[in-house]
Amino acid sequence: MNKRMKRIIATSFTVAAFALLGGIFSREIACNAEETSITLQLGELYDIGAGDNAVVTSDNNKIVSIVDGKIHGLSHGKTAITIDTDEGSKVIDITVKKSGFPYGEITMYKGERLPLCFTEFKHKDAKWKTSNKKVAKLSGSEIVAKKVGKATAKCTINGKTYACHIKVKKAPKKLVYLTFDDGPTRSSTPKILKILKKNNVKATFFEINPAKADYDLTKKIIKSGHTLAVHGYSHNYNYIYASESRYKNNITKLQKLFFKKFGVWTVLTRFPGGSSNMVSRFNRGIMTRLTKSVKKWGYKYFDWNVSSADAGGAKNPKQVYKSVKRGLHAGENVVLMHDFANNYKTINALNKVIKYGKKHGYVFKAMTAATTEIHHGVNN
Repeated sequence: MNKRMKRIIATSFTVAAFALLGGIFSREIACNAEETSITLQLGELYDIGAGDNAVVTSDNNKIVSIVDGKIHGLSHGKTAITIDTDEGSKVIDITVKKSGFPYGEITMYKGERLPLCFTEFKHKDAKWKTSNKKVAKLSGSEIVAKKVGKATAKCTINGKTYACHIKVKKAPKKLVYLTFDDGPTRSSTPKILKILKKNNVKATFFEINPAKADYDLTKKIIKSGHTLAVHGYSHNYNYIYASESRYKNNITKLQKLFFKKFGVWTVLTRFPGGSSNMVSRFNRGIMTRLTKSVKKWGYKYFDWNVSSADAGGAKNPKQVYKSVKRGLHAGENVVLMHDFANNYKTINALNKVIKYGKKHGYVFKAMTAATTEIHHGVNN
């Protein structure tokens, strides 16, 4: 018997008991309360009016959390809340849509910046406020993590209140973001995921357009707690770097596909070839223009400062391992790897890379929308 059924049965017994005692159970539980179901947007903070003496609990805190008696939509899906008062209990079904503000709660490192963006709709007029400016301060359309502590950012648009609960931590002295480009593929992605799971490490996957037959791989990446990011719908240099409009379409098309098929809204992207690439030189100055434009379009772009050389240079797993080991340093490390088909150089080096990193004090994390960008110098 599941948790919700137990609560419903318990509620039924409570009502029956009142009837047997001759009581009249006519008063509604104090809340907005003829409601038996509520639909929220992502990030929406909804006051159910439960009253000071009510105890409100969520069946799934990953979908809906309870904040000072209010319900807060954290991730899309369905769950239920239970309101307990002296008069009895009430169960309300909750549906959280995949659209809205995608960062209902986030952990940031001191100095990081979180873009305050919505999913498929824009609100330039959104006026955010933070509960503690010393911890999290507004800077334009971003939240800047200033000091270790907790704060809440809120805004109200069209009668709906959106909230972001922020926890600011001190960044590790040695931080590693493992990133994998060009997947997903049947021969590499599952093996990479298995190694990451074995080592309890989260990573970031900059995917190109997944084949429909491989949607399950992308779903597994998401379900495993890794970060999904945009590499591009196409990886054809001559096509995507032909114009700014074509490049914008290349990343926006994939961003929308991720949202439609998997319910993930990501603003993280990486240029095929990196921002320092020279494969775009047939279109003079295109990278200079694009590196400025992607931010205006609402994205954060990431190059890398540690290369595994698995896409060129390294001939075997040993050389991949040595390349990463040689590049690791204090501070933020963004490691470039690939999960293209049959990339056994990386697959067979990955476990050793992680073991080395942990042994030498490196902390492995997946990127978030707040992660500080690593940029190359632009050559075109």
